[in-house]
This record gives sequence, structure tokens and C-alpha cells, in this order.
Amino acid sequence: MSRPRRFEHDAVVDAAMQAFWAGGVVATSVDDLLQASGLSRSSLYGSYGNRDGLLAAAVERYVDVQIAAIAALFARHGDADGLRRMLADAAVDNFDGRGCLLVNAINELHEGHASDAAGARVVRAAFARLAAALQRAIADAAPQRDDSAQRGAALMAAIAGLRTLQRAGLPLALRRDAARRFAEALAAP
Repeated sequence: MSRPRRFEHDAVVDAAMQAFWAGGVVATSVDDLLQASGLSRSSLYGSYGNRDGLLAAAVERYVDVQIAAIAALFARHGDADGLRRMLADAAVDNFDGRGCLLVNAINELHEGHASDAAGARVVRAAFARLAAALQRAIADAAPQRDDSAQRGAALMAAIAGLRTLQRAGLPLALRRDAARRFAEALAAP
């Protein structure tokens, strides 16, 4: 008979997400994850299969949080104001300088490396899931339009660009201006 789990799944996944986000997906080792989560090696492997299994759970959690925030924002503020607020936030707030976990991860992972292939598949699937949710939120906020897929992709590109510019140190005034221009372009018919 196996022993019951002695850890809180959500707390472990949150700790792993923070570890991957802070240290980078490639550089975060199993030992880093054990230290961050408090798991034993046998619990990590028994519950998540391996490091990539815990990465998948952490990325899933990140996307769940982002999707909930996107849905709430567009439901509360509608199309044009939702776009403006989302872009303005991306210009100013960059998750305490860490940027976007998915953008960081996809830029780190290389499919040509066998050790990165599983992680790259997980991150690509997460991007697709996030894009679909963003497209739905935009379509629900502006049902009279038929370009939600294109606007969602452009919004994702704009946000990734703004977060990257912030990490690169572009002045806030320029990032805010860029966000305003992106919002105007995306709201235009």
C-alpha cells in the first residue's frame, strides 16, 4: 500500500512556477525545484513523473492565472478599454522585472536539443491555449467584429514586445506611448 501524499499540490506547483520563472526554464534543476517546493525527490518523480512533468504543471498554472485575468478584464471593461488596459499594464508592470514566463521560456528552449524538446512542446501548447482564450475574450467583447484571431495574435505580440522593452530598460514614457499606439491600432475598425 502506498503512502498518502504529504504535500499540497497547488503550493508545490506555485513554488515550481516561481522557481522556473525566476531561474529560467533551462537553468532550473531538479535540485532547485526540490528546494523551492519542499518536495522529496521521490515525491517529485512519483507525482509529476520528472522535471518536465512539473514544468508542465507550472506552465499550466501560469496560463490558468493569465486566462482568468484576461477574461475578467474584457468582461468588465469591454473591447477597446480592455485592450487599452491590458497594454497599459504590460507597459508598466512586468511581474517584478521577470517578464512573461512563456516568452522567457520559449526564448530559452531549443527544439534541436533533446533535453529542451519536451519543454518546448509544453510552452508552445501553453501559447496556443493562451491565444485561444484571448481570442475568445476579444470575440465576446466585440461580437460584431470578425477579426478576433488576428487581433488576439497582434495583442500577444504587442504585450511580449512591451515586456521585452521594459526588461531592456526602455523609458516608461516611451513604453506607455507605444502601448497607447498599439491600443489605438487594435481598436480601429
